[in-house]
Amino acid sequence: MKYLGVAGVLLGLSLLGVPALADEAKQPVPRVGQVVIESMGPASGTIPKGKLATIVNYIHADKHTWYKKGSRHTAKYPFNKGTQRNLHDRFVLKMRYGLGDGYDVRFATPIVMNNFRAHSTLTPNSVSSKSGIGDTTFVLHKQFLSQREGSPVDVAWDLGVWTPTGSTSDDGVGTGAWGAMAGLGVGHAFDGGRQFVEGEIMYLYRGVGHTSRVDVSDVFRLNGRYVYALSQNWDMGVETQFEYNTDSRRYGHSKDDASTTWFAGPSVTLKLPEYNASLGVSAQFSLYQNYDAVARIGNVDYPTAASLGERWKLEAKLAIVF
Repeated sequence: MKYLGVAGVLLGLSLLGVPALADEAKQPVPRVGQVVIESMGPASGTIPKGKLATIVNYIHADKHTWYKKGSRHTAKYPFNKGTQRNLHDRFVLKMRYGLGDGYDVRFATPIVMNNFRAHSTLTPNSVSSKSGIGDTTFVLHKQFLSQREGSPVDVAWDLGVWTPTGSTSDDGVGTGAWGAMAGLGVGHAFDGGRQFVEGEIMYLYRGVGHTSRVDVSDVFRLNGRYVYALSQNWDMGVETQFEYNTDSRRYGHSKDDASTTWFAGPSVTLKLPEYNASLGVSAQFSLYQNYDAVARIGNVDYPTAASLGERWKLEAKLAIVF
């Protein structure tokens, strides 16, 4: 019922824009606006020269399920001492500035709040929360093919640096690692710009973290989306994200903590062209998850904070261009 309720709300929001379709019959074909989910990927577009885009993403997830190879298990603590749970909230502040000739520069800094309701298998030293500013990425973005210039598709690349700006204390969310990332985005607008489809691929390499001799996991992501402009003010679409985190390594040996997640779901965006702003909401539902990290007591495995997943999550995005 929860899933139906969330999907119903999103559908209801999108239908608010339907009456406007009749009024816009004689106006230019509406064009799609911003995507919603926090993708950390190289969108195929770019920012015009001299323009500054300020973006805030919000993600909420109630992580209380242990996923092993796609199947769900109750995240029980040993000896029936209750269910483990992580209430996860994350804000991501992003800024993008257009340099011209298809180039722009970008950065993203997350602010993370994790509240744990469980016993000591979840986190080091039994902390009840892990919160604060996370690690920041700085990215150079280049769109080198554009439909506006006659290309059949928009294509852009990202080259970036992962910087250890987050705290590495027991209750912090930083990794202490430096890293490098690269990505490629391909998009195609059609139907006069009313419809848009896009795909992204990204790889992030991270080196040694704050714990000596521990290499932080690398991240591989695939993002995809289809967006339809219902009107000049409303978009509706479907967005998806696949992510694989490699094992971290200590002294060259795997810590067996790799993870795989795949989410997809509907999105609705309110566009406010008179303010150069948009506000989007998306419900993302789990299609597949697997977490290798476990805590072992005797011969029995139990989940840790790194192996708790959510059945669905809520994402929102506010974007303003100056």
